[in-house]
This record gives sequence, structure tokens and C-alpha cells, in this order.
Amino acid sequence: MRESEAVSRRNFIKGGASVAALMGLASLTGCATGAAAEGTSDSTIKWDEDAEVLIVGSGYAALAAAIEAHATGAQVRIIDKRDFPGGNSMKADGDFAVCGSSAQAAQGVKDSIDDYVNDMLVAGLYLNDVEKCRAIAEKSNETWEWVTDLGVEWVKNDTGNIDLLPYGGHTNYRTMKPVGAGQSIVNALKKKVDELGIEVELGKMMTEIYRNDEGRLIGITIQDKVKNNDPTTGKPVNIKVKKALVLATGGFGGDVTWRMQHDPRLDDSLMSTNREGSTSEALQAAMRAGALPVHLDWIQLGPWCSPDEESLGSAWTYIDSGFPYGPVVAPQTGKRIVNEEPLIQIVDKRNLPDWAFPFLEPCLEEGCTWEMNSIEEVAEKFQIPLQPLQEEIARYNTFVENKLDEDFDKKIPENALPM
Repeated sequence: MRESEAVSRRNFIKGGASVAALMGLASLTGCATGAAAEGTSDSTIKWDEDAEVLIVGSGYAALAAAIEAHATGAQVRIIDKRDFPGGNSMKADGDFAVCGSSAQAAQGVKDSIDDYVNDMLVAGLYLNDVEKCRAIAEKSNETWEWVTDLGVEWVKNDTGNIDLLPYGGHTNYRTMKPVGAGQSIVNALKKKVDELGIEVELGKMMTEIYRNDEGRLIGITIQDKVKNNDPTTGKPVNIKVKKALVLATGGFGGDVTWRMQHDPRLDDSLMSTNREGSTSEALQAAMRAGALPVHLDWIQLGPWCSPDEESLGSAWTYIDSGFPYGPVVAPQTGKRIVNEEPLIQIVDKRNLPDWAFPFLEPCLEEGCTWEMNSIEEVAEKFQIPLQPLQEEIARYNTFVENKLDEDFDKKIPENALPM
């Protein structure tokens, strides 16, 4: 995305910063003010219910935490403010970057933990927590095998091997796509949770976290049977937490007021790709209780959606697949300006993988994607200067033939064809 004073309506918020904090009975760090942070005596609160491990949210992180907590012998409860489980994970691609997988081994791909960590650091402008990046890389194969054992299947290529995608930000082929996208991972985790007898309790919004005078977390308040994401519609219920509170509540991309506090450009002219209800109540409650968040102003803008659709739409389902294979050009000049962060993406149909076509056809019908037979048609449609565009595509084709991007060092797939 180009730097500008204002964020265009043509950009879409994929999500805000995510919260995945484990708040056990140890002290919370931070210096927030307010009753929750100052300390509350256990005896002054009338507890209506209790839980050993209480998990807020029901997406990937929440369901995985529930399974692991249950394995330790803990009594586990899951609550979610929505009326349907799965959170934003239900709308996610579910693509999984894995180092040292059997899929890589079967196709002779050599990878390393250090390379994976370095890719994350480069993409994160070296603002990342290095040890957490290393934990992700080191645990990636174990986690992938775990969800595979739970029943998740992965898209295969025409050789019968699991398709390893040349994913943006990765210098190696390590990313795999689940059959059925992110929803299939949710379904597998939810099935396991059901087998363990753990209910996902819906319509329950957490609004407050309590600590005692020693700083230990002792419980929360929820609004039960909340409607339309409005806490005033629910009934307050106090839940005593005996061992741990896990916050896996996702981002706040749908909370215009809150996101504008972190970036004033992100006003209500921008649509959000999040599920309805992606707001900041749990995050604010955690901060009032002393939790110390980081990088809340690093809010991701999703350049893979179509400006011709509202919210997430349909085009995102296949657009990602074209990035490694075709150039993205600025319509004003016809020139590439970035490592394929999409402004207008031009892809030869021959380069799209088979799995992309079921998603592509509806987009052609809806008018958010166009099929053209010549560069001249592309230039006319988007009012791009023809000669610079022709020269840029001819130049890009030499990169494809040589498998070397001389401009931005993008990894060009071995099976990529010139346009």
C-alpha cells in the first residue's frame, strides 16, 4: 500500500491487533487505573458461577487452548459473545506455513528454522519478538501434524503431493492450504472439543476482569444473552476463575472508534473483512485490569480484496494465488512499484492453480474480476499507458524465464509461465 495522508476506501481492514494472552493466577503486569486494576477482595464479589480454566473466544486459539487445558485434567469452559462459534477463524484462509514438514521432504524442499524466523523478522520490520517467532517456527510442524491428525486435509497438486505455495513474505515453499479453507480447521477443532464434552457457551460477552489486592486475577463479569454486540442487552454474571483466564478474542477491525484512536485515518469509510462483532470490549477490559498490549496501532490493511465488492467479498479467495505469478502495476504509470502488493493485478490464466478456478468463476460473473485477451484490452479498461505497460510486461516475462526478479527479488515459482 502506498503512503498517503488518507486511507482510500479501496483498502480493506483485515483485522486489528489480536489478543491471545494467558492470564493465570500470577500477577498481571501494567499500571492501569480503575477498580479492576486497583484490586478487589474476593469476598466483596458475589460469584454466580465458577471455572478452573475459562477461555474467551472460540476460534483457532481458543479451541486449541481448550483441548490442551483439558489434557492437563482441568475443568474447562469456553464463552463467546457471538451466536455462532468459530470467530474470525471461520473467515480465514487457514493457510499454514510449516518448516520441516513431510510435505517438504516428499518434494525435496530444504528449509530451516533460522530461515523461517528471518522471514518473519524481515516482514515485521524487525519489530517482532524474536523468541516468539522462533517458537512459532520450531512448533510449526508439530502443530500442523496435530491438526492433520484431527482430520484437516490439505490441497494437493497434480502430482498428488500436498501443494506447497510460494507465499508472500516467505523465501521458501512451506505454506499449505486446507481443503475448505479456515473453516475446516475450526470444524476439526470443534469436533474434538465436542468429543471432550466442552460446550461453547454463546451470547456471553466479557466486560470486566477482577484482580485482588495481591494483583492476582480472581474472576470476570460477563453479559449473558447479549444481543447485537450490545453489552446493555445482557444480564451481568460474575464468574470466579480458579486457575487461568485465556483471552483469544481476536482483533478489533470492526470497532471504528477504537481503531481510530490508534490510526485516525481508519474511519467509517473503510469496510472491514472481519465477522460482525469484531470489537474491543475484551481488550479494553484486559487493559483496565493491568494487561500491557503492544503494537495496537499496527493494523493490517488487506490489499487482496476487490474494491468493487463490499467487505470481504469473493475475489480474495483466489487473488492470493496469482501474486507469485504476475505483476501488479500502478495504473498511472503501467510500472511495477512493489513486490506485488495489489493495485491492479495481471495474471495469465494458465498460471492459476486448479483450486483457484471454483472461486474465480463467481468473481467473473459478479464483475469484480475481468477476463481479457490482450494487453491492449487491459490498458484500455484501466486507463493505463499502453507502451509502458507493454514494456513492463515484456521485462517481467524475462524475470519469469530466468526465475529471477531483478526489481524486488520476489521468489518466482518454477512452474510460472510468461504472460
